[in-house]
Amino acid sequence: MGQPPDTGSDTVVQSMPVSKQTRRWLMLVVALTHLSAWGTTRPNVLLIVTDNQSPGLLGAYGNRDILTPNIDQLAADGLLFEQAFATSGVCSPTRATLLTGLLPSQTGVHNGLPVRYNVEDWSAIEEFRNLPQTLADAGYRTGMVGKYHLGDHARAQLGFEFWVTFRGGHTESFVDVEVTDNGKALNVADLGMHITDYWTQRSVDFLQQQTATQPFFLMLSYNGPYILPPTVNEAPTNRHAGYYADHPPAMPQFPVHPYLREWAKTVRMPAKVAGGSFPWAAIDALNNQQAMNTIASEMTMVDDGIGAVLEMLERVGLADDTLVIFMSDQGSAYGQLGLWGNSSWGAPAPAYRANMQIPLIVRHPGTVPAGTTNTMLIDEFDLFPTLLDYLGLGDREIVNTPGRSFAPALRGDALDWDDTVFFEYIDTRVIQTREWKFTKRFLAAPDELYDLVHDPDETNNLVKDPEHRAVADALETRLTEFFTQYADPRYDIWRGGTAKATLYYGGRNKRFADQFPKWTPPFTKKAEPFRDRYSKP
Repeated sequence: MGQPPDTGSDTVVQSMPVSKQTRRWLMLVVALTHLSAWGTTRPNVLLIVTDNQSPGLLGAYGNRDILTPNIDQLAADGLLFEQAFATSGVCSPTRATLLTGLLPSQTGVHNGLPVRYNVEDWSAIEEFRNLPQTLADAGYRTGMVGKYHLGDHARAQLGFEFWVTFRGGHTESFVDVEVTDNGKALNVADLGMHITDYWTQRSVDFLQQQTATQPFFLMLSYNGPYILPPTVNEAPTNRHAGYYADHPPAMPQFPVHPYLREWAKTVRMPAKVAGGSFPWAAIDALNNQQAMNTIASEMTMVDDGIGAVLEMLERVGLADDTLVIFMSDQGSAYGQLGLWGNSSWGAPAPAYRANMQIPLIVRHPGTVPAGTTNTMLIDEFDLFPTLLDYLGLGDREIVNTPGRSFAPALRGDALDWDDTVFFEYIDTRVIQTREWKFTKRFLAAPDELYDLVHDPDETNNLVKDPEHRAVADALETRLTEFFTQYADPRYDIWRGGTAKATLYYGGRNKRFADQFPKWTPPFTKKAEPFRDRYSKP
């Protein structure tokens, strides 16, 4: 390798073109510097992900009715991001983005994936650099506990060793759940357990096996609070049900939003739920105190679990050596603006703050400043490059990621940051800045423009206002340029691309086939698994 460039003059360095070889050399220096700072072992990583959860359900984000003392303490001990947003509106695409740093129109995962596949041991993202495989290749012991929803559940994928999950991603019960636990099939109902407690117990078991000599990565993916039917339409039966019956939490009160009403009129999804279909079950949950009590009790169940896991970290002496990240996969409305659920629960797909915003809390004692908040606009695709940077693995390339590292912010340093986030869910795309939010739709309507300074609740759509035409046009141009740069034509639905495994359910793909005569329906195909060139044989 040649000599590094002379860095004695900032002006010279900024004016010189940087070759790929030089850039790799600089990234390697940064990575080695970070590893030196950590000593001989990189920090452990505990990634806790909840399902369909708005930040508004947490005390740390201002809720005074729902008990979340352990998550609140995590925020008090770490850094809370006030403006973090999911990249998509449903579970599988957001989890794919979280683990790859890529958009749905790059991974091909556009919607919640089905339960069964026609390809054995199929994984939706195994061909891309992904977080678990990258950390496994870097010497981490890896564990997956909880909801996976990115492929076949029967055996471990993506470099995970410890593997405890369940089939599919839709939660129909918190008790009657069939689980695959490191190759063994069981039903938690036979154990007399709530599924949240089972995930917690198996995470505690994993932590008890860890030592200070090898770092670990544990993805603890709760499928609670999961505020969708059928569970939300049922009275809570967990240990917190009595408390919330006596102390009912406040709930948004709005009439049914037109997007939800239209979905109920046009989509036929029969199910054994209130009203006979999922749309009508969601409408049944609106302004329904029992539904809110169920959400609150399941949220507190998750908080109990997080408390137990964090306590075990302390007991095994690894708390100070562990980076803890708490977040949800995507937001979910529970009555705001008369909406219910994630972005798949509406026609057209709703992409309001309640659907997009997620909690994000990070703790690492001695490094991440305790009791602090950050107002940067963070996109879900930023997390993977941030973790690689923070862990001293920044020389690992994530091909064509739109993500940016905010690792300096985790250390309390100032960061020059463009406060812009992007979002896509099939026919709906969004660009959001601090001041404006523009929503564009493809083969659907309407487009939307909101002035977030004067209308933070997104109630006044200005897209047809002549006075704001220039703003809408500028945002639309940026949105188009962004997806033109990053989207893979194979999976860019707006340019005739398709999806992996599924696009829309319920026979709603006809408009894409009509628009693009040679359109390829969603497919499932085995890919060559990613392996890092840095991995040891």
